[in-house]
Amino acid sequence: MRQQINLFQDILLDKPQPLQSRQAGLIVLIVLLVLGGFALFGYRQARSAAGQAAELRQQFAAASARVEELERQYPEPQKDPLLEEKIRRLEQEVGGRKQALGYLSSRDGGGNRKLLGMLEGLARHPLPGVWLNRIRLGRQGEDIGLDGSAVNAEKIPDYLSLLAEQEVFEGKVFARLHLSRVEKRAGQVDFMLESVEEK
Repeated sequence: MRQQINLFQDILLDKPQPLQSRQAGLIVLIVLLVLGGFALFGYRQARSAAGQAAELRQQFAAASARVEELERQYPEPQKDPLLEEKIRRLEQEVGGRKQALGYLSSRDGGGNRKLLGMLEGLARHPLPGVWLNRIRLGRQGEDIGLDGSAVNAEKIPDYLSLLAEQEVFEGKVFARLHLSRVEKRAGQVDFMLESVEEK
């Protein structure tokens, strides 16, 4: 018969030691401090975000008030009939000038020189108080029509004398003169002057 001897003793094993209450309390305290730190950080972040949101709301309200003030100060633009009429007249004037340039460029050199000489004569010797609104030149300058205005009727004979002194108008006979008073401006007259064909 064999006999076995158990030499194993419990005392040689490492047995886990239960936590002591002081150690457990310290761990709980550390966990509570960490959680408290996170809570405090979150609270501060929330307060900061709330302050920024309130500031943004104030800025938005101020901007909205400024926009409303600007809308009252500068209402939506309306079409100006006077400006539209001026634009229409300027477009017509530009169209007339293009037409005149096309006409002059299509004519022969001699006719052009004659027409340009007449226009230059009209432009170089103005008479104060008299202005032209329209110039009509036909048949290479053989027919002339002038529409204009003067501050008073006494200026018209002076203007005709001035035209007679121009070489380019030499031999031209202005046979038709029509005068009309402008009711809105006292003394002002509109005139229409037309030449007749030389014989």
